[in-house]
Amino acid sequence: MRVRTLLNAAAGPGRLIAAVASAALALFASPAHAEPAMWVVKDADSTIYLLGTFHLTKPDMNWRSDKINAAFESSDELWLEASVHGDEASLQKLVLKHGFDPRHPLSGKLSGDDWAKVQSTAELAGVPVQAVEQMRPWLAALTVIVAPLMKQGYDPKQGADRQLEESALSGNKIVKTFETPEQQLLLFSSLPEQLEIKFLAQTLDDIAAGPTYVDGMARAWLAGNTGELETMTLDRMKTGAPELYDAMFVRRNLDWSNQIATIMKGAGTSFVAVGAGHLVDDQSVPAILAERGFTVTPY
Repeated sequence: MRVRTLLNAAAGPGRLIAAVASAALALFASPAHAEPAMWVVKDADSTIYLLGTFHLTKPDMNWRSDKINAAFESSDELWLEASVHGDEASLQKLVLKHGFDPRHPLSGKLSGDDWAKVQSTAELAGVPVQAVEQMRPWLAALTVIVAPLMKQGYDPKQGADRQLEESALSGNKIVKTFETPEQQLLLFSSLPEQLEIKFLAQTLDDIAAGPTYVDGMARAWLAGNTGELETMTLDRMKTGAPELYDAMFVRRNLDWSNQIATIMKGAGTSFVAVGAGHLVDDQSVPAILAERGFTVTPY
C-alpha cells in the first residue's frame, strides 16, 4: 500500500499539509456493492475489528456495507493511522524544511526519462514544474500521483478513513491514532535519497499504468480478494525496493501490532481502519498478531 497525497499549488501550503498528513494507498472506480475484507481479533473481554482502507475515493463510492457499519457502530473507539485534524502550521514548517531542496534540483537526481515523466505529469495536472523542481523526490512523488487522479474525480476528502473519522466524531466516539502526522511526514523525509528516488520511480510507473490498473485494484479490494490486492500493491515494491517495503510497511506493521496488543490487555470493542496494504501479506498486521498467539479470523 503506497502512501499517496496531494499538492495543489494554487491552494496554498495548508491544504498540502492536510493531504500529506493523510496517508493514501490506492485508488478505485465505483462499483455498485462494496464488501472489503475485514478481520476480527478477540480474547475473553476484547474485540478489535480490522478494516483495510483507501485514502482517496470518488464521492459516489459505495464501500460501507452493512457488515462494516454494524462493526463500526458496535465499537467504542476508532483507531486510524493518523488524523487529518492537526497543527497545520507546524506541519507546514516540517514540509518546508524536509520536503524541499532548492540547492539540489530534482532534475539533477533523476534519469532523463524520469525527469521528463515528472514534467509531463506535473504539466498535465496543472502543478508548476518549477515548484516540483525544488522538491525532494518523496514529496514530488506524493505530488504527481494525486493531482491527475483528482482530475478524474478522486477526492482525499472522501477517503474511507476520513469518512469513518467524521462518523466517529459526529457519534461522539473516541478517535485514536497509531502515528502522528509529523511521524508520517518524517517517515518519508528520513528515507535515504536512493530510496526516495525508487519511490518516485514506482509512482511514475503507477501513473503510466493508467485507469485500467486503478480499476483492477478497485475490484480486488471491493471483492475482498486479498491475494490479488497484495500482488497489485506490494509485490513490485517487495522485489524492486525491499528497503522501501521494510520502512513503509514491515516496521510500521510491527509498531501497530504492538499497540494493538496493548489495547487487547484492556476490555471493550475497537475499530481499526488502516491502509489495505498493511493487512494483506505474510508480514501484515493480522499475520503478526496471529503469530503472537491472538485469535485472528476473517470477519
